[in-house]
Amino acid sequence: MGACKSCSRVILVLINILFSLIGIALLIVGSVVRWGTDLMNQYLSNLYADFIEAIKFDGDLTDFNIADLLGDVTLSFIIIGAFFFIIGILGCIGACCTVRPMLILYVVILSILVLAEVAFVAVLFAAQSKFDEWLKKPFQNTLEEYKGIDGPDAVTLGLNFIMTQYDCCGVEGYGDFNASKLWKREFNSSDGNTYNKSIPAVCCANVTDKDCWLHPNTNNSYMDTGCYDAIKDWLYDNMEPLIGTSAGVLAIEIILVIFACVACSKERSNKEDYENDSYGKPVMDDRSYDAIRAYDNQGYRGPHHNRQPYNGYDDRGSYDKRGQRDNRGYQNDVPSRRRDKHY
Repeated sequence: MGACKSCSRVILVLINILFSLIGIALLIVGSVVRWGTDLMNQYLSNLYADFIEAIKFDGDLTDFNIADLLGDVTLSFIIIGAFFFIIGILGCIGACCTVRPMLILYVVILSILVLAEVAFVAVLFAAQSKFDEWLKKPFQNTLEEYKGIDGPDAVTLGLNFIMTQYDCCGVEGYGDFNASKLWKREFNSSDGNTYNKSIPAVCCANVTDKDCWLHPNTNNSYMDTGCYDAIKDWLYDNMEPLIGTSAGVLAIEIILVIFACVACSKERSNKEDYENDSYGKPVMDDRSYDAIRAYDNQGYRGPHHNRQPYNGYDDRGSYDKRGQRDNRGYQNDVPSRRRDKHY
């Protein structure tokens, strides 16, 4: 059992050190992206160029801030990173230094996390239609801030990127853009006339096809392909690696809970083994502990047996009827008032 405890502690320490390092990395990335805009712009200039080309952007990105585009993502990185770091510290110190309260807190947090993950998966499959509605609503609300292909704000750039990458239009179709009050539909044609766009340019197979802007159909555009279903199809196509990764994470969490329980329970068992004998009975009662302390304070210790002091030890012994020294009083811890009695 001692080997099992040592193995559990080593595994806990190693895995939680990894958790702490992952947490630190996520904290650094999230903080730099959120508050280090100048630094990010310096190192991501080539990525910006690829992004602009991907969404066929023809506007001005002088005031573009990547933190605005990834605001919620960076906040998620910071929160998740802090969580990983705290969990790693709790598990590492608790296992390395055998701090039982920290191990108990570690087990409680991981157990809650495991139960929450299982409950989330159960709700996802049991009420998928409700879950779809819950996700579509905020997605549709963002379309109210859409400004078109030339919009420089983070929401517009993000929506243009999604529609370009997944060949889709709106959340459920082009009709969703009727709620886009900031989208400038008017444009000047080469014939000198002003027309209104029927769909955003990024919903067209060719974003410069003005005929598609005015007269879209399923051949020259993605007008009926919603981005929500397109992203959902992509997730289904990559379901196996996602399920494998999720199952692996869940298995690691369960294993960590088991190892932490083993380390925690064994620490308690060792203490009980020290205070109790092989039959589970206390080795010394409170009176015996008081006697040892009294002898220590007097600078004198009497002989001990089974960790118990001899009561009334005075270097005298009684003799039985055959004249032999009788030490049973000392060996069996017989009270002093019976020690001189012959048997």
